[in-house]
Amino acid sequence: MNLHSIESLMADIEEEDPLDLGDLAIDETEARRLMASHFCEIDERLSEHGLDAEARLEIMAAIAAHTMTENMILHLGRLRASSGDDFHAWMRRHGIG
Repeated sequence: MNLHSIESLMADIEEEDPLDLGDLAIDETEARRLMASHFCEIDERLSEHGLDAEARLEIMAAIAAHTMTENMILHLGRLRASSGDDFHAWMRRHGIG
């Protein structure tokens, strides 16, 4: 795992699912580098504690799934706050209600 490859993969993902940084004082490249660096640090620490690649991958998948769940909750809250119609349309698109 290295910073450059993670940043590159993140950029590929963002082509299909762009980030919405809104009015934040951070650009996509800086945000990507910050998170990629964080994941590399976690991987390094887990390796130092003797975890093999499969165990580290499982922990990284759990971190990613947790973050995606948190992101979904934040997104749903934002949709609810902005307009009930947007929220209900989103739910229908995803087969909920």
